[in-house]
Amino acid sequence: MAGMVLLSACQDKETKQAVAKATEQSAKLQKAHDTKISDATKQTATQLAKDTTQVAKAAAESVKMHAEKTIAEAKKTIQSVVVAQAPGARGKELYQKCAGCHGEHGGKRALGKSALLAGQSASDLADKMVAYKEGKRNEAGMGNLMQTQLASMQKSDILALAEYISTFQTKKGNTQ
Repeated sequence: MAGMVLLSACQDKETKQAVAKATEQSAKLQKAHDTKISDATKQTATQLAKDTTQVAKAAAESVKMHAEKTIAEAKKTIQSVVVAQAPGARGKELYQKCAGCHGEHGGKRALGKSALLAGQSASDLADKMVAYKEGKRNEAGMGNLMQTQLASMQKSDILALAEYISTFQTKKGNTQ
């Protein structure tokens, strides 16, 4: 029985040594495995960072290109709106219905009765047009006709028209 205990103790010692050796090898293998996983993770992370950087740069370039295009289009739109709304352009457009009676450059006496438009200041013209529109002016019996002509115009239209007409110069003997 003592031999069994001794054998048992030896086996336990050998088993313990074997288990300790196996544990040590397992730890080494685990450490090596962890190192490989860590290295692989680092490699993958590095590659992902590079890929992400490339995608981000491409996206930024695309956004920049689209933004520049959009800005250029917006500038064109704004410029066309500003030009269209400029007093000269709007006034010229509005004057088309006046030109038949007052002449192309305001040098004709409407129906042979009115004063020439050419040579008058924008403020005088605007004041006269507002008075006609409000029915407070009837120069040379033209009050009703002028009131009708100006009825659809807003204050901004009248100002643009007056500004445009004020650019007309009087020519000697210009009565068309």
